[in-house]
Amino acid sequence: MSQAESEVLINELRDLRARLARLERNRRPKHLNQKQAAEYLNRSEEWLRREHAAGRGPKRSQRGRYWDYTIEDLDAYGAAS
Repeated sequence: MSQAESEVLINELRDLRARLARLERNRRPKHLNQKQAAEYLNRSEEWLRREHAAGRGPKRSQRGRYWDYTIEDLDAYGAAS
């Protein structure tokens, strides 16, 4: 296999990985409810409630009667903790 052929294969592999990453991001839900957010953070729902009652915890938004969380906000909170 020549150098040029190797480079073409490497570029194709990079493109496939990028497409796979985009598909994975689109497959994840945009918003998580409290139970899902607690599971995502490997914590309990009660811990999440206590954090918010104390004025801490990940950013959340209210949609109707319920609070929800975005993956990005949960990741940012996890990185800051």
